Amino acid sequence: MKHYHLMGIGGISMSGLARILRKDGHRVSGCDSQLSDLTRQLEREGIQVYQGHSPSHLEGVEVLVASTAIKDSEPELATAHTLGIPVWRRIQVVAEILRGGYSLGVTGSHGKTSTTSMLTSIFIAAQSDPTVLLGAELGLIGGSAKVGSGRYRIAEVDESDPLFRFLQLDVAVITNLEADHVSPDGQARPNYHTSFEVLQDAVHSFASRAGHIIYNSEPRWRLLDQLTQGCPRSSFGLEEGDCHAANIALEPFGSQFELVWRGQTLGRVRLQVPGEHNISNALAASAAALVAGVPFEAIREGLLQYTGASRRFEKVGELNGALVVDDYAHNATKLFALLKAARNTGLRVRAVFQPHRYGRSEQEWPLYAKALEQSDEALILDVYSAEETPLSLSSAQIAGRMLEHLHARGHQARYDSWENILSYLRQTATQGDLILTIGAGSVSRLGRLLVAQKEAV
Repeated sequence: MKHYHLMGIGGISMSGLARILRKDGHRVSGCDSQLSDLTRQLEREGIQVYQGHSPSHLEGVEVLVASTAIKDSEPELATAHTLGIPVWRRIQVVAEILRGGYSLGVTGSHGKTSTTSMLTSIFIAAQSDPTVLLGAELGLIGGSAKVGSGRYRIAEVDESDPLFRFLQLDVAVITNLEADHVSPDGQARPNYHTSFEVLQDAVHSFASRAGHIIYNSEPRWRLLDQLTQGCPRSSFGLEEGDCHAANIALEPFGSQFELVWRGQTLGRVRLQVPGEHNISNALAASAAALVAGVPFEAIREGLLQYTGASRRFEKVGELNGALVVDDYAHNATKLFALLKAARNTGLRVRAVFQPHRYGRSEQEWPLYAKALEQSDEALILDVYSAEETPLSLSSAQIAGRMLEHLHARGHQARYDSWENILSYLRQTATQGDLILTIGAGSVSRLGRLLVAQKEAV
């Protein structure tokens, strides 16, 4: 038994690691700049949590765990180096956990959480009792992590962490790849690769270490075919690939299709989450499960019982008959896929969008605007900085350029404060509206405030 101390323990991923280490019998403590409901829950589970960072937290600690976002100059981390305490990055702990069994990991620019969650649901349906690490909460496992007694270990693998390239997995899934988490100016910074070429090299390294690769072979992601050449592999795609869909029927809040595997139609599958992007996620999860030997009936049952992870088209509630849905979409491709699925519901789509990170937003604002054309109304908030400073454009300038694009096309859109948008929606929400709160920052709270207002009336 070791004493692990986790810096940034209040994050979804780090808190999941803390829970698994605790249930494995280790002593666990941690710290974070801000305490929250999540850190208070960890304390109730026997994990000591400190507010702020201090070298005094290191007494008795045998391994210090820190995300790549924490700099070596941070006093707590620097002191650990001075004292000779091993410092592990978060993904090194993930690697240790995955080495404990038959490992399956999912990475890519989009769909990681949903694909990993679907894979989890499939393995639970197969009664294999897997250990799971997710980047979001999943109701099926009661959080972002699960300690199982079976041999399977399933993890969401964040490609923004350069160390992901060193993971060794039995089955590795790559959902897609684009220049997200790439530095706009080529300068090294936390959670950004210095160039798309560096990110591609990391993906190739990740693939070359896996026992079997599942990759997206749709024409848009043809780059993945190149990066996985020479690896034992299987492909997936909506209409082509070793695992693909046939006779797709899109529904307002779900879909149906026939699952085809290596030329054989296995049977019809039903999803309770909307959009073609979720069919693609289901195909990726199905291919990984089939390679691992899971029978089709468990795949069908697992996909049917999956109703979404936290902040992935999550139905928050209603306000004056309007449906309020929250989604984590924070780059242009995700935003486009989300709004395409939202339009298919037949409801009036009112999108509240909070751009995430200056580096990403300064690159992608034209694509954000293009994606938002699919909404009936776009309400734009300030950029959620995630502690970044603007490189050249302010929040108002980014929003202003998006508005110019949307207004030029006769689209209903506005940029306003949190308080004004909240008040506006409370006054105008009505039956037939789909209010979407979108982004990786704090915007999810706005949707919950809308629903709380309705419940308070």
